[in-house]
Amino acid sequence: MEEITIGILIPNSGIMPMGKQFDRALKKALKAELAETEFEPEILTETVGQGSPVLIEKALDDFFGYHDVDLVAGLVTPKAIEGVVDRFEKRNIPFIMNNLGEHLIPTKGYGDNVLVNSTHLWQHCFAMGQYAAQNLGKKGLILGAMFDSGYAFLNCFQLGLMSVDQDFDHDLKLLQLPQPGKLSEVKEAFDSIDIEAYDFVFPLFCGEEATLFIEEFHARGLNSKTKIVALPFLFAPEKYDLAGLEMISTQNALSNDALWKNTFVSMGDKCGKAIGRVLVENNGKLNVEELKKNLESLDSSVSYDSTQVPKLNSAITILSHKVVSGNNVETKELAQIDGPISENEHIVQSRDALASVWMNSYLAV
Repeated sequence: MEEITIGILIPNSGIMPMGKQFDRALKKALKAELAETEFEPEILTETVGQGSPVLIEKALDDFFGYHDVDLVAGLVTPKAIEGVVDRFEKRNIPFIMNNLGEHLIPTKGYGDNVLVNSTHLWQHCFAMGQYAAQNLGKKGLILGAMFDSGYAFLNCFQLGLMSVDQDFDHDLKLLQLPQPGKLSEVKEAFDSIDIEAYDFVFPLFCGEEATLFIEEFHARGLNSKTKIVALPFLFAPEKYDLAGLEMISTQNALSNDALWKNTFVSMGDKCGKAIGRVLVENNGKLNVEELKKNLESLDSSVSYDSTQVPKLNSAITILSHKVVSGNNVETKELAQIDGPISENEHIVQSRDALASVWMNSYLAV
């Protein structure tokens, strides 16, 4: 029986165990798919810090130069792998790149051997901007930490606003980059910014900074004055009684709670299943076209081909999450934003523009 070797790239995270969730889910799903076969792939996991291109390249040197891997999968951003995608083409080795969608994919794509498995949060941000401009008032505020604002989220939310009105009235306030190991001055921002003067705020925070924003917003009684429109990772109400707080967010209509705590489990599970099924169907051979077909059969709501437009095929659902008491949250659907978002002329232009700069995977800090 031919030996099969799979390399996995995993980032470290201080916000959530994203790498561990992905790694475990992939291995568990792969094992289940191969349970009744004689295939026993060798799986090699390499950590790449917060997603450093230098560490990714070093890991690939080991995968290609010593281990002779047949496939690579992992949690990395498009920005971090731009300089190494040609290595997969030269060796004709498939690479399944997984991420939350913190960057758009350039129009030239990443070659035939790179597949993109993503929740495409850039697309969600555009949809939220469009919804906010149409339904939440005439003046908005984007308030963000320097870290969270270094991705495509900010740009795509603005493009969503401007898809309704090119001159939509909104202000952008970015907090200074804090000292290493420190948090942004989130609470202090409430003293210098009159948030209740805005119809809605799009706060770009995650982890502890998100908690600080939510608590301060609630404590100051802004719930009835200004709407919060935010990525799902802003909201984690299990620790405090935030009764009355409402957040408008998104969810892929076909993925249930995949944008919440199970995000990276879902990604790993999908990868493991697709890889296992291709091994079984092709007698131990890993083929990128067969991988794409199996990923599509597992979840057709996503386009995976990096040479096309990796995106969500289904509509974006706009949801309201309201805390009734404690951590009891009522959720209701507000709207469906269908698109085609990926064909918006400003989104197309942004695919090759320098609109986001961070290399590390979102939440890998």
